[in-house]
Amino acid sequence: MARSNAAKLGGMWTLALAPFLLAVVVHVGKPPVPLTISSPPRPALAFDQYLVDLGPTQPVVELQGKFRFRNRGTKPVALKEVRPSCGCLQPLVSGKEFAPGEDGQIMLRMRPANESPGKKEYYADVIYTDPEPREVRITFKLELPERGLMVKPRAILVYQLSDEKTVQELKIIDSRDKPARIKDVSVNNPLVAVELGERRPGEAGGIESIVQVMVDGKVSPGRHDAVITVLTDDPDTPELRVPVIIQGPRASNAAKHDH
Repeated sequence: MARSNAAKLGGMWTLALAPFLLAVVVHVGKPPVPLTISSPPRPALAFDQYLVDLGPTQPVVELQGKFRFRNRGTKPVALKEVRPSCGCLQPLVSGKEFAPGEDGQIMLRMRPANESPGKKEYYADVIYTDPEPREVRITFKLELPERGLMVKPRAILVYQLSDEKTVQELKIIDSRDKPARIKDVSVNNPLVAVELGERRPGEAGGIESIVQVMVDGKVSPGRHDAVITVLTDDPDTPELRVPVIIQGPRASNAAKHDH
């Protein structure tokens, strides 16, 4: 009697577990399905190098860091902007649209005479679409010599809000044993006049050549740009350039002065 009950109970458990056992058999019998993970497409622009290190440099008019790249994607690349970390960098780009497989170049330029000596590190952010929005950073490093020709200030900013002429002083400083001489000075905007002044010993040593920079009192509203060009007899640095930014009065203020 006990064996009969046990047999009945075992049969009931077998029936109860049958669907589970069948599912296990079916699952084990099926081949495994590979797991696929979709990854986002890689950026299209690939640079030969992302860092240009010139190391110690010689006194020259302009230093350049060249960054070559290729569009390795399957769609055109539109270069939107090259955003430098410093106003002393002047980016120069070989184009704005690059087809798949096409090469291009970005050149970062700077004039060492407008910068203080020592080790320098600059960068520029390259913003483009491929067609996804992208951003990549390129870095430009160098070391400027301690002794040489330099200008102070590096740029001249004038807020010309009245009718009075503004006068500022630009210094060309040379701390070498044989200081350069200024041959000529000029400017490319009629709102600004320049005049070569005295040549005197510098406060921190060396020789200072003074340039008087005069901004006209009657300036229209908005921003006006100019560049002062200084010619020297130095073979390594025959030319210096200093940017001038003039901010005129607001339109409402200018109208009051006219009345």
